[in-house]
Amino acid sequence: MIRMTLRSRIIGALCATASFGALAGHTNEVLEAELDGREEVGSDPTQRLVGDPDGKGEAYVFGIDGDPTTLCYVLTVEKIQLVPVGEGMAAHIHEGARDSNGPVVAALAGPEDGNAADCLTEGEMGKFPTEEAGIVQRILDNPAQFYINVHNPDFPDGAIRGQMSNQIHEHEHAHDDEEDGGMMTGDAPSVPMNLTAQVYSSSALELFWDRSTDDGVVSSYDVYRDGQIFGSADGNSFYDDDLMPGTSYEYFVVAVDDQANESDASDSISVTSRD
Repeated sequence: MIRMTLRSRIIGALCATASFGALAGHTNEVLEAELDGREEVGSDPTQRLVGDPDGKGEAYVFGIDGDPTTLCYVLTVEKIQLVPVGEGMAAHIHEGARDSNGPVVAALAGPEDGNAADCLTEGEMGKFPTEEAGIVQRILDNPAQFYINVHNPDFPDGAIRGQMSNQIHEHEHAHDDEEDGGMMTGDAPSVPMNLTAQVYSSSALELFWDRSTDDGVVSSYDVYRDGQIFGSADGNSFYDDDLMPGTSYEYFVVAVDDQANESDASDSISVTSRD
């Protein structure tokens, strides 16, 4: 049997969620979040990896036509510990910018089977812990101010997390930039600092650096190897498993924000793989 891709499972679940009610929203904008263990933020800023380094996930969040108090979601995770909800599996929407931790504003179902989907309505017991009137619309209108976090016993403070974004707005903004001749707004991100590497074998290493700051949102980091762009990372680490034994490589990193502004390059480092 052909294994379904992560995205196809989410699309199927999204369609199933839409059947929860006759008003299931098709005109509402759909928010997205890509979850990764490297997006977790610990209390100690010098601790670079606090989430599950292998964990991944995706989520869609959307509203309901004619009902401004209901929020629906679909969440799928993989490569993390899965246990029953009663044994420590949980998921939440938190308020907070990327690179910061914030309070829970919505309680989601723990994806104990690798996925979860539901619709929450303001006033339901335990669904919106702050009991803030209008929290659903505030999430939908300001997705970059909220993130999704998934917890399990291996990582009780968070195995994977991801900032929410409005892909429709992002595409429209990119189109507007093209019509304006490609002009970008805002300041460039700060330079990624303290680039280091850990060599694992003759064919693999991992790069780490301090997260950049920006007047908007730092959306990704471009990783250069031997002077050429080699890959991209959402968080502040990059795994390179395409090395030759006993070979030296030079790396540097450039931060990119949501307006496509690029930082200056980080200091470069030279790393040699094991023989």
